[in-house]
Amino acid sequence: MEPSSSTKGFFQAHPTVPSQLQEDAVFRRIISLHLPSPTPTEALEDLSRFSNLVLSRRVLAHGADAERNLPYLRPLTTFGVENKQDPLVTSEGWRSLQDIGISEGIVGLGYIFNDGVRWNNRSYQFIKYHLWTGSAAMVTCPSAMTDGAARLLGKYTNTENGVIFAEARRRLISRDPTIAWTSGQWMTERKGGSDVRGTETVAQRISAHDQARDDVDANGVLLGPWKIDGFKWFSSATDANMTILLAKTGPQGQVSAFYAPLRRKVKGGVDGETELNGIRIQRLKNKLGTKTLPTAELELKGMRGYLIGQEGKGVKEISTLLNITRVYNMAGAVGNWGRGLAISRSFARVRAISGKLLTNIPAHVRALAQEHVKYSANMHLVYLVVALLGISEGQDSSNTQAAQASIIPQSNEQAMALLRLLTPMAKAQTALRSIKGLRACMENLGGVGYLENEDPMLNIARIFRDTCVLSIWEGTTDVMADDVVRVMKGRDGQACSAAVQSWVEHALQVAIKHGFVPEAQKLKGLWEGWANDTKTKDGERLRWEGRKYMATLERIVCGCLLILDATRDNDPVSREIARRWIQPQAELYDSWKVETAWDKKIVFGGDESATARL
Repeated sequence: MEPSSSTKGFFQAHPTVPSQLQEDAVFRRIISLHLPSPTPTEALEDLSRFSNLVLSRRVLAHGADAERNLPYLRPLTTFGVENKQDPLVTSEGWRSLQDIGISEGIVGLGYIFNDGVRWNNRSYQFIKYHLWTGSAAMVTCPSAMTDGAARLLGKYTNTENGVIFAEARRRLISRDPTIAWTSGQWMTERKGGSDVRGTETVAQRISAHDQARDDVDANGVLLGPWKIDGFKWFSSATDANMTILLAKTGPQGQVSAFYAPLRRKVKGGVDGETELNGIRIQRLKNKLGTKTLPTAELELKGMRGYLIGQEGKGVKEISTLLNITRVYNMAGAVGNWGRGLAISRSFARVRAISGKLLTNIPAHVRALAQEHVKYSANMHLVYLVVALLGISEGQDSSNTQAAQASIIPQSNEQAMALLRLLTPMAKAQTALRSIKGLRACMENLGGVGYLENEDPMLNIARIFRDTCVLSIWEGTTDVMADDVVRVMKGRDGQACSAAVQSWVEHALQVAIKHGFVPEAQKLKGLWEGWANDTKTKDGERLRWEGRKYMATLERIVCGCLLILDATRDNDPVSREIARRWIQPQAELYDSWKVETAWDKKIVFGGDESATARL
């Protein structure tokens, strides 16, 4: 299909896709909801600057370079000797994006922002992350594991090895690229997959006599007293500075968690020469997407590390890390989806077919509107979970409109129940929704959407294939459904259900008060059915139907969120989005032309904005 003259002009002029801060109405509502009210000037200035930076030629060029020059191995030296020092080669673009993410605080903002203002640091961190993920060429994957490692090690800074853990944590959350670290997360093995209890890697404590004084890591810190041997089958962030991993210990083969640096000083080496810490990179994975990310099969032989927490408690310890990385997973999903929709809106303003812009073709705008409704619902879901994560860490959301609108629960008990139940559901549903949504975004651009690397700014194909991993990484959809069932059938299931029911019932009261009567009745019926089934059906039956129950829970919670958001200011478009999400099949309009007018408002904010901008 030959591009129209207006589309050619789009490419020739290379205008930037309007930043999501400017044009994404859903994103702006998230900012107003979850940052302190009124929104601090310094936050808006930082987000405005960053929204332009992520679409700058420099950043997009780094991403293109990372895609063009993929990581590779050079396992042998010139003379055929095993290359233990630097077998992995990554691109300049990849390393530059890593440094930008570090300096912008993609991890660090979760821990430090502004002591003079009461912040939920997690909310601000992930709002900024939303802008970053579409441009970051998957450096966000090590960011997620780095954040999780920082959170886990932070629990043990007052223990026997606390000084070592504290120094590692200091580097993990640093915004100085010259000292900052990234972390890997090595759990998956050939036998186990998502079941970490299938770990076959073994760790043995070595005697003090066998711990030589010159056994030190790249920074001169004594290597840990545990020797780890095994094989990790799917290990991302192979270029990291450290890793968190699982291994079996003791005669019973209990699974334990370990911290280990990736590099150690070469004995007898010169000028601080270093090598890998008992690691041999067997090969890099050839994947559908996330190709810029060095994911490897690793043989561990004599890797030295430190035990985290108690022996045999590794699965429990690693859950701290997983809770963080699953939030990154869901935030990355809606971030990529938001970028795809931003490109779709921009393209629709300049692409003409038979003399009509796509913005004036009702069928095209209708499809876009349907995606924007789903995107809006999932954005509200993700940023509720983000806020709850911050609250679980002792951060403050009381000075936000989300708290005033009762989106944020009033009690910590209720907040923790929602966090525990919603995290696996949101991880699963946002992944599935974003994959489908980005496929639709590719179609919105026609043949252009199918192209790879023709223009980094328009490369939805790359974003799509990278997003496909999100339904797998950190647990597949069925694994997440199993987690939801485990919550509802566990010892705290009744208390959790009661806390969630209280939150839902309050939202329904608000809905009725503000004219959402049919919608409240629909949600009430869905909730009563969900609560009754999860109470009366046995666990195996619920797992068999797990996907259905997660989808229903998503519809209930997102419906409540959309109503609570819309009623705080009675924004007509937000009210319309809430109605469509809750009753997608209902006859809500007197004529299709009325529906078409609402479609355009949902996508473009009004007819006046849906015009060519070249």
